Amino acid sequence: MQGFTIIEIMIGLAIGLLTLLAIYKLFATSEGRRRTTAAVSQAQTAGALALFAIERDIRSAGLGFAGMDPAYLGCAVQAYKRTGRDPAQYSFPLMPVQIVNGSELRVLTGSSTNMFIGARYSASASGVFTMERSNAGFQAGDVVVGTSDTDPGNCLLMEVTAGAGSDITGPGGVAEDDPTVRHLSSGYTSFYTGASVTPERNGGSSVDMLDGGATSLGEGWLFSLGNRPTRNVWRVQDNQLMRYNFLDETDTKSVGVAEDVLQMVAEYGFDKDGSGKIDKDNEWTGVDAELVASKLDRLMAVRVAILVRSSQYERDAVTSAAPKWANGSKDFVMGSGDDWPHYRYRVYESVIPLRNTIWGQQQ
Repeated sequence: MQGFTIIEIMIGLAIGLLTLLAIYKLFATSEGRRRTTAAVSQAQTAGALALFAIERDIRSAGLGFAGMDPAYLGCAVQAYKRTGRDPAQYSFPLMPVQIVNGSELRVLTGSSTNMFIGARYSASASGVFTMERSNAGFQAGDVVVGTSDTDPGNCLLMEVTAGAGSDITGPGGVAEDDPTVRHLSSGYTSFYTGASVTPERNGGSSVDMLDGGATSLGEGWLFSLGNRPTRNVWRVQDNQLMRYNFLDETDTKSVGVAEDVLQMVAEYGFDKDGSGKIDKDNEWTGVDAELVASKLDRLMAVRVAILVRSSQYERDAVTSAAPKWANGSKDFVMGSGDDWPHYRYRVYESVIPLRNTIWGQQQ
């Protein structure tokens, strides 16, 4: 029996090596496409989740105070949180949505289920508000914003320790309905939990700023934000969308909401010309000063765009131009490096109406 010659063996080895090389190349191509598909799918999911979370928050913005007199919108809210926040005393502008540097959102909303638009007080002293009509709508445990007729540029965030349904001791020791709204530092029974609690928000150097004086009894408005208001801060950090509640925490308590988020941009949409709609390009702006200088009651919407990037670095350049937002009229800033064209991107964008602001100013 005659065996294979050396030439036949070498030819067989060459064919086998070529076959293995073809299989390896096919596998490498298939694996690269699989990784690209998985990375793109993950980024798309992250983008949809990020925009959904922000959109849901903004749609509730202004709940509890959006119907107030425009003279008070934008006032500097003096606030205090006894525990869990450092610094405990802080301030922020009273706006349903604040855009910081065009890339950070701060969304303020109440938690009350009642369509309550506020009530006037006719006098204030030592943490007790004498209401002009009644204290209906204010429950022990609510967080309220109080405004002052004499100083509309400043307002106070407080915790109600006695309101509707509370009792006081009347003449002869008989219990009577308490017609006032109180924000004292002593403990109280929460309307919402029935538990005895110590107020967290009634303290700091501004706690008595709404009290009357020698020339005025103190007059203004109280607006209820419910018992669990939030001022969520949304921003992108280390390719993650982060969030924390500014009323109770600082940025050290930020939690991740979605990964693969490269950038977030936002701008205000407000009715400059009083037409009742946003129909001109110059009615969109990301500049705080311009908005405040206009009328905050004309703020109608916020446009938010989320740029997500796949985690897969591609050997060849796959993106030739910077992604766009604002209906394709503006570019995302991608930097001067050579790496960004080797990633895949997708933009998620939405115009979110501020329903509470629109409805509140129509009342």
